[in-house]
Amino acid sequence: MKKYNENNNRRVPNNHATGLIMIGPHMGTAAEVSASAFSAQAVNDAIPKTWEERAAKAWQFYVEEPIVQNAINSWRTFAIGDEIQFNCDDEDVKWEVREFAERLKLNTLVKDAALQVLTKGDGVLFKIYNKENNDIDEVVCVNPISVKVKYENGKLVEAKQTPETAGTAETIDLPLDRTLHIKWNAPSFSPRGNSMIVTAFESIELLRTYRKAEQAVAKRWTTPLRFIQVGGQFGQKTIVPDQKTLNTVRDMLNRMDLNAGLVVPFYVKAETYGTEGQVLDTEKKIKEIKEDIVIALGLAKSLITGDGPNFATASIGMQKMVIMLKEIKQVARVILNWIIQDWQKMKGYEEKSINYIFNDLDLTNEVDLKKLYIELYDRKLISKNSLQDRK
Repeated sequence: MKKYNENNNRRVPNNHATGLIMIGPHMGTAAEVSASAFSAQAVNDAIPKTWEERAAKAWQFYVEEPIVQNAINSWRTFAIGDEIQFNCDDEDVKWEVREFAERLKLNTLVKDAALQVLTKGDGVLFKIYNKENNDIDEVVCVNPISVKVKYENGKLVEAKQTPETAGTAETIDLPLDRTLHIKWNAPSFSPRGNSMIVTAFESIELLRTYRKAEQAVAKRWTTPLRFIQVGGQFGQKTIVPDQKTLNTVRDMLNRMDLNAGLVVPFYVKAETYGTEGQVLDTEKKIKEIKEDIVIALGLAKSLITGDGPNFATASIGMQKMVIMLKEIKQVARVILNWIIQDWQKMKGYEEKSINYIFNDLDLTNEVDLKKLYIELYDRKLISKNSLQDRK
């Protein structure tokens, strides 16, 4: 008669004939399976409900996913370049504003703010004046997740920052006349902007799922499960090994040369589980998902994959990218105007015209367009005649 213990675990005796001990696991009924256990697998759960959670997740993807980081950095680099130059019709003011920009590290500040805007959808900056209030001592790029904003009729009426230091619960009121809040891809009445990465959340989660599947398969193939059977039923004869025999076989297998054969008694068998079947082929799927992510991040698929029916399709995609670069550059101009124009008032230079020169990739430049046409021709998106006509 079969006996069960109080935990409903089936007792399976020690099988000395095979040298293995098997324990039957507890098997729950179907009624015990909760539907909530699978709720986290829903596709919609890839996009968090609150803005703070979306911003935090977008930043996590930027830090952890190379394809996301490369795309965001490309947008920022193409739009802003590696350095912003300041010019003025007055020679003295030109060098003074350049010294001011160097002191405040405006190049780094604008890049950091643009990164926050693109990844989290928001940018918050705060100016600190000197004691005499006749100069700007510092401009801080604040983590937008730590700031709660309130809008009325499309106008910012309140900005409170929660310190990120652990154990500090007090909030700080940011003076609105010294605070700049920039929203990406959002209407004026919306209190927060939208991260460029949000539209790629589901594709990124799917990409990570395929990676986990590949890792599981790789682990299964590199560390398979092996069973060594010693003894058993052979014809009319039953061989029951003692502990010494089991130890001897174990030592033989542990000391064997993997590049050579091993002679064992007829009652020793080895079975391997985990390497049967074909390896999961996810390369094509992962390629498609990466293309989806690139498209979600605003880059033209034709320039990434070479796909496209003709030059017109690629050209439209390029025009869209040019407009996007201008929008990102406009974010940088808003930040610079907010700082430089305030500085001009303090110094009495309101009548002076200060210009910003971005060392960026100008896709409308003739030289850059020629390089683009050659690249499109290499990808067979345009004909040789089209290349010659446009060169």
